[in-house]
Parts: sequence; structure tokens; C-alpha cells
Amino acid sequence: MSAPRSRFGRLLRTPLTLFLVVSLLLVSGIFIATNAIATRAAERAALEQAESVTQSLAGSVMPGNLREGLLNGRPGAVDKFFRRLKPFSTGDIDSFDVLTTEGRLAFDSSDAGAALDDHVYELSRSQERVLADGGTVSEFADPSSLRSSDRPGSEAGLVKISTRVYATRDSKGRDTGLNRGQSVTSPALFVAYWDLDDVEQRREDIFGTFRWITLGPLVLLVVISTAMLAVLTSQVRRGSRERERLLQTAIEASDAERRRIARDLHDGVVQDLAGSAFALSGAARDPATTPATAQVLGSVSASMRDSLKQMRSLLAEIHPPDLHGQGLQSALEDLIAPAAAAGIHASVSAAGVEEATEAEVALLWRVAQEAVRNAIRHSGASTLAVTVRGDTDGLLLEVVDDGVGFDTTAPSPPDRFGLRGLRSLVRDVGGELDVTSALGEGTSVRMAVRR
Repeated sequence: MSAPRSRFGRLLRTPLTLFLVVSLLLVSGIFIATNAIATRAAERAALEQAESVTQSLAGSVMPGNLREGLLNGRPGAVDKFFRRLKPFSTGDIDSFDVLTTEGRLAFDSSDAGAALDDHVYELSRSQERVLADGGTVSEFADPSSLRSSDRPGSEAGLVKISTRVYATRDSKGRDTGLNRGQSVTSPALFVAYWDLDDVEQRREDIFGTFRWITLGPLVLLVVISTAMLAVLTSQVRRGSRERERLLQTAIEASDAERRRIARDLHDGVVQDLAGSAFALSGAARDPATTPATAQVLGSVSASMRDSLKQMRSLLAEIHPPDLHGQGLQSALEDLIAPAAAAGIHASVSAAGVEEATEAEVALLWRVAQEAVRNAIRHSGASTLAVTVRGDTDGLLLEVVDDGVGFDTTAPSPPDRFGLRGLRSLVRDVGGELDVTSALGEGTSVRMAVRR
């Protein structure tokens, strides 16, 4: 199960997948937010539409039909009012009430023939404002409040919309028609009851189309963006692969040229120096050679052997011979050869590296090369120890000197980036590279590569 999970984890870390996941989350967030905003806006629009219908109905039905006698509870006024309303249609309104300014129910369209009591119902603050200032207000009816429990549609819920109307009377005090000199008198409250399902359906009619208009462009934007990113990612990957191929070709060409130069020097100059050193040593030991000449020849031979060591060290830096597990000991010994000329006693110990891969040995060599070079040039040490240990878990390299050390927290000079660059290289293969040092306490470079 670990391999599928690992592949799934790598898939999630790809830029295209991350972009797609983030885009989907962003689209979901935008869609949810716009839905919430649009739902509220559509609900407000549905209520405003119901308010407009209620206000139009009240404005067309009440004038001339609502008389002051109805508000005063005059006998027979309810029946007269009911007969006047028969030609009119209430449309989508389930029912309506007419309330006096004190909150007494003057008319109930849901049961026009019933006798009305004298109970005074408490008006809401919104209804009081409508009575005082006019306008229209929408409220969700409480099933336990003003007669809403026995209204049609009360199981689904009701919305009550209140607006101000006026009762009229004639100039002689009799309830006649507007055509006989009526004047406006007491205001009243016209309360229309709407089925909540009807309001919700109006809201859905308004919002339903908008929902998909919102989602469509977002999804299209994600699809187009993902396609463009996929194309760009493919181009970047092709370019990256091409750069890697060119870099690998350049490395191989450089490595081949290093091998050629090292081979030519080894087979030419190094062999000549070695032969000349041996010849001079033999001549110095020849009985026929005078003591003075033998001393000069011995001195020249020793100088040539030192030059030979330096040449071998240079060859090791150009291209180390036998850079594999079994040849690592001798390669590291050639690497520390220049330490003697700097007055540093250097030693090498390598064990358990026979099964190391070429890539592991090459990485170990590069780190050791940089650490030894820094120690010889900058440490002022008297001893230098290079230790390599390998086992089934991985490889461990330690390069330790007793030099002057340095402050690891101080910024490095811009021209010294060897170990900093190698640290990222070691990290790429799953290893760790630590540099420990302090002023006057030497330096320790430790690299661990786990298998």
C-alpha cells in the first residue's frame, strides 16, 4: 500500500494538480458565497414583489369600499364590506385582515361571515411605523400570533405584508360612496397573508437561472486556466528535460576531457617525473658518484618526489582514479597529499564502502574534496582526519580539523559557496550535511546519506 500512497502524494505535489485543487476550492468558495448573497437578494426581490402586489391590491380595492363604520364596528358593516369585495380578485394572497389603529380586527377575509371579537391585538413596531409614516413592511408570521394558526397555508408558514389604507365617510356622516362628497378619515392597517411556499417559489424562479449563470463562467474559467497551465507545464517540462540533457551532455563531455587530461598527464609527465626521480635516486646511491654530487642528486630526487605527489594530488582533483567503493581509500589519500606541504598531518580511514554505488561515492568525494580543500587553505590546522563509514543503512563522512574555526552564524563571503551548494545537493538525495565550528575550536564537516 505504500507505493500507491507514495505515487498519490507525488501526484498531489505536482503544480498542475495543486493548481486544480486550489482552483476547485476557490470556485467552491466563490460559488457558495455568491449563492448566499444571491439567495438573500432573490428573497428580498420576492418579498418586494409580494409587497408591490399587496400595495396595488390595497390601493385598488380599499378606496371607496373601506368605510369608517367597519372600523367602528357598526352592525352590518362587515356584510356590506364583504359584498363590495366580491367583484375583486385577491390573486396570490391567501387572505387579508383589516386592523384598526388600536389593533382591533375589523375584517377577516378568511372567515368573513364570522362574528368578530373585541380583542385588541398587539401591533409590531414595523406595523406601527407603517401606520404612522406609510409604506409597506414584510414579516414572517409567528404561528402562535395574530390569528395565523388557523390561516390557510399555516403548516408551511406565512408571510404577512402590512400597508396603510384609509376608511372614508360622506360629508353628512353617512357611509355612502366617494361620488357623494366623501372625505378621508381614520387610517387602518391592511395585512395580507402570503403562503411561504409561494414566496419561496418566487425566490427560486428569480435565483434559479442566476445560479447556473454564476457557476458556468467559474467552471469555464477553471477549465481554460487548467488547460493553459497544462500546456505551459508541458512546455516547461520539455524545456527542463532539454536543459537536463544538455547539462548531462556537458558534464559527460567535461568528464571525458578531464579523463583525457588526467590520462595524458599520468602517462606522460607523471611517468617521466617518477622515472627521473628513480634514476636520480639510483645515481645518488652509485658508488662512483662523489658525495657532493650524491647529495645534490638526492636533494633533486626528493624535490621531484614532492612535485610528483603534488601532481598526483592535482590529477586526483581533475579526475580521481578508481572513484568507486574499493578505490575510495587511495583516492582520498591522493586528495590529502597537499596537506603535508601546508604542515598538516592528515589521515584517511575508509571502511564498509565496498558496496556503495558510484553515485554515492561521487557525492561523498565531492563533499570530502570541498571540506579538505577548505581545511588546507583556511583552517591553519595541525591535524586533519577524513573518516568514511558505511553500512546497510547508508554512508557517513566526517572531515575534522583542529584549526582556527569560524563563526557559523556569520554570513559567508560571496566567493565561497562550495559547501552551501553541496548542502542542497546532499538534501536532494535525502541526506544531511552539517558544518560545526567555533572560533578557536576547529571545524567538523559531517555528511550522512541514508539508503
